[in-house]
Amino acid sequence: MRFQPGDRVVYPSQGAGVVQEITSREVLGETRSYLKIAFVRGDMEVLVPLEKGREVGLRPTVDPDELERLERAVRDADLNLPQQWPPRYRAEQEILAAGDAYALAKLVGVLAKRDVEKGLAATERDVMEAAKALLASEFALVADTDLQGAHERLDAVLRDRVP
Repeated sequence: MRFQPGDRVVYPSQGAGVVQEITSREVLGETRSYLKIAFVRGDMEVLVPLEKGREVGLRPTVDPDELERLERAVRDADLNLPQQWPPRYRAEQEILAAGDAYALAKLVGVLAKRDVEKGLAATERDVMEAAKALLASEFALVADTDLQGAHERLDAVLRDRVP
């Protein structure tokens, strides 16, 4: 994968951002190239080693025409998670770590439904909020809106999804 300044990317642990520049730094006597990424949430910048982009899960954002499909994924939420808590939590953490937009959308939908039906423990509520935050950052960047507008859009989808 080759990223250039201006590219919209997702770094799984931080969410969506824009490649600001490709820069070089000397580390331990070795010059390396880095992508400088400014993230939508947290007003933060990170340097990602150019050769480690794929290894850390860096990917392009979804295309704008995919946002409606992501919303459908939240509404339809057909994710099959284990019933028992420890394996379910591990599966949820793997989804968060991978940062796949569709898996995050399904996770948000499933947890929102579970919250209405049974309620969520604080730990699982944290997982849902983390997934929503990552997904909202991608929505914001792709839809060219601010983070609050993206959260409102996701909340509207969840209101439609959950009776």
